[in-house]
Amino acid sequence: MKRILRGLVLSSLVFLLGACGFHLKGMGGNVRPLPFGSVYVDDGSGKLGGVLRETLAHNDKLIVLSAPKQAEAVVSVLKETQSKDVSTINSGGKVNEYQLSYSATVRTVINGVPVEPDMDISVRRYMNYSDSDVLGKEQEENLLWNDMRHDAAEQLARRLSYLKRPAVQSLKPVNAQPKP
Repeated sequence: MKRILRGLVLSSLVFLLGACGFHLKGMGGNVRPLPFGSVYVDDGSGKLGGVLRETLAHNDKLIVLSAPKQAEAVVSVLKETQSKDVSTINSGGKVNEYQLSYSATVRTVINGVPVEPDMDISVRRYMNYSDSDVLGKEQEENLLWNDMRHDAAEQLARRLSYLKRPAVQSLKPVNAQPKP
């Protein structure tokens, strides 16, 4: 009897979580549609472009192109920086914890019109450090950098969904005279 009651309570909790819109991180895709149907990602010299391309490719309604000519939007990674700073030290003067910081600046152009201002994305993580586990900590640091890039790409994908499609501007010649 207890087993049935426990199962009933557990299944009702699962249904309640599903009913409130809860979903795991990375599941469920973008809530809002993107303001363009095709995109080209110019990754520059960093690693964020490839991760961003992969993140945007998960959207079924978006076509990720390999050339900028046919794309409605061009997303360019202008700058990527990562830094590792000492966060805490112990009483013996040895490092206990590092703060890893990753930031990127991204420019978006939709239908030839740049979206201002450029997007700045910043992700921070803390990493405990021990002199006895140097090799393990090096692998952990690399995993953290990759995870931070993925988080930055997901942040960027969410921000792109909130952009407004720029209005088409009619171009007038510079020497055009207004009609009286």
